[in-house]
Amino acid sequence: MKKRIIATLLTAVLSLSALTGCGDATAKTVSATDTTTESTDAGAAEAEDDFVTIKAYFAIGMTGAVNRFAIQKGLYEKEGVRFDITDFESNDAALSLISRGDVEVADGDPSTYIPAIQNGVPAKLVGNMWRYQGCFWLIANNDIQSFEDLKGKTIGTQGASGGMKLSVLKMLEANGISEDDVTLVANGIYQDAYATLTSGEVDATIIHNPYATLSENEGIGHPLGRAWDYIPDYYTGTIIASDKIINEDPERLQKFITAYYKVHEEVKNEYFDEFIEWAAEYMNTDKELLRQAVESEIDVWADYPVIPEDRLTKTIEYLQSYGWLDESISAEGTYTNEFAQKAADELGLQKPAN
Repeated sequence: MKKRIIATLLTAVLSLSALTGCGDATAKTVSATDTTTESTDAGAAEAEDDFVTIKAYFAIGMTGAVNRFAIQKGLYEKEGVRFDITDFESNDAALSLISRGDVEVADGDPSTYIPAIQNGVPAKLVGNMWRYQGCFWLIANNDIQSFEDLKGKTIGTQGASGGMKLSVLKMLEANGISEDDVTLVANGIYQDAYATLTSGEVDATIIHNPYATLSENEGIGHPLGRAWDYIPDYYTGTIIASDKIINEDPERLQKFITAYYKVHEEVKNEYFDEFIEWAAEYMNTDKELLRQAVESEIDVWADYPVIPEDRLTKTIEYLQSYGWLDESISAEGTYTNEFAQKAADELGLQKPAN
């Protein structure tokens, strides 16, 4: 299913003008309207030429919340960007859609996209998501007060491999706990993962916000740690674009890339309170809880475009060290910073310290 995001303000104004013409001066009004319509139509056509439409596939949940708010708020429209959006299902689905030509840009997990590109998917990474460190939390029930208490317990890892399981392993390792000391189970993400904690199926789980904050507010449990404090160089959020738009329509892609970072900065600095109101409804979460969740991760809301080569290399090394990526995989040839660097320069965005 696709949703087309279209600005209708100009159409509404023209319709309203036509409906309010009345009275005895009909002939004069018709004459004036004919002349105005020609002029307005020319202006509308010129305005339409200023817009680009991007076939997109964007993340949902907290990962995609800022972007979806910016779309609904009309911030992209102000930058001359519209979208033809395909509803999100998975990172693998994004790759399939790009290969078929149904999608031009997507966001998501670089550890999925990089091997796929090396295996022939016609695309490249072209920039960072608004946050690109692992915004994962390890939360535990109230019987567990420290990492030491995890010994002999069951921990949810989201999947059998990947960044969230890696985060669990690195957090355990940093606290002197081996994989043999615990039982690790794949328990899904978001609501599914949270349900395994509330039901007692797991004693702790890796999870996204707002569920880390929710666990405390509901008295279910509490956070033990933030993944990005343990593996800050793990790269988790990227923007991918098809080779077709990169090679055949780079100006259109550049317009989107620059707009992406501009509108995210606007949300953070100018529309934050409104975003919290919107996101609370979008996430079906209490407003103050949602604010608390977002503010607890504000340190990694970077909005920095240029893909960090060192993080790409380190991320691949991490995954290879656990046997989750083939040793032949590398980042070489899977990304370009051409568009990201132009956006950073135009918007004056600086590389974050962390």
